[in-house]
Amino acid sequence: MCKRALDLATLGQSQQALVNFVFEGAQPVWPSTDIGLRWLGGDLSCEQWLASAPVRFGRGDSWNWSRNDDFLAVSLVAADDGDPAETTARFYRELIATVRSAGYPHLLRIWNYLSDINGGDGDNERYRRFCMGRGQALAEAGLEDTRMCAATAIGTHDDRFRLLALAGRTPGRSVENPRQVSAWDYPPIYGPRSPAFARATAVNLDDQRTVLLVSGTASVVGHATAHPGDVLAQTDEAVSNLAALLAEAASELQRPALARFGREAAARVYVRHAQDWPVVYQRLREHWPSLPLAGFLGDICRRNLLVEIEAWHCA
Repeated sequence: MCKRALDLATLGQSQQALVNFVFEGAQPVWPSTDIGLRWLGGDLSCEQWLASAPVRFGRGDSWNWSRNDDFLAVSLVAADDGDPAETTARFYRELIATVRSAGYPHLLRIWNYLSDINGGDGDNERYRRFCMGRGQALAEAGLEDTRMCAATAIGTHDDRFRLLALAGRTPGRSVENPRQVSAWDYPPIYGPRSPAFARATAVNLDDQRTVLLVSGTASVVGHATAHPGDVLAQTDEAVSNLAALLAEAASELQRPALARFGREAAARVYVRHAQDWPVVYQRLREHWPSLPLAGFLGDICRRNLLVEIEAWHCA
């Protein structure tokens, strides 16, 4: 049974799981999604995202999906053995076509788990090629970078590409971090095509709550990596970035309760080296004594980044 649930359901209505993110040690339940990373521990064995019933499920040639009247969750797992630019462009074209044709045209949250994310040199690095492919598909679809939603891109250690997305019938609202340059404005030293994601996406629910879906957040100040080689300093910097982002969301959305993680919140923590997880977990416990955490072994999009944190938060 999942230990943590994000409740997207309308107050007072019956609920069903829209998707279950299953981590190691949890019993798989339908509909379940495996993110393809080694679970290192923490407080969560699964994240269950709930929605107002009825939820309908289906499988296509490439995509699995689940949806209700408000939200659509889709997932794809495929071989990741070619040029990431070509693979990513193809999958993003399919993703955009799928959500639009189903009547949920607004992307709210995306996860990209791709193999060997730091492989290759210079602009041939696999993450930079991934950004090229994603950018190409977005341009073809008429989507500007500034209209993109919260996202995560993490490197796995297998040969699969996993693309997971949550879409809605109505748009979310992007929130940027005043401590960081927006990803689409990164200078060309990070590659010929800037990443395309918002620092967070806010989704208003029918019961007057707001869900803040927070992108993978690392030790980046402005656009530069801070504290290379120091995992605890990078952890502290990521926490500072998240604090600034939550404060910005609370101010922009005029919802003071979003300024700090509360009872309806959880975070995933990705570390590059498994041996760093115990000290990172302990440091995060000092910052957030009661926030449920799950740790994973995964490569961060920059080689000098050692830890990345994503979250969801509802208030």
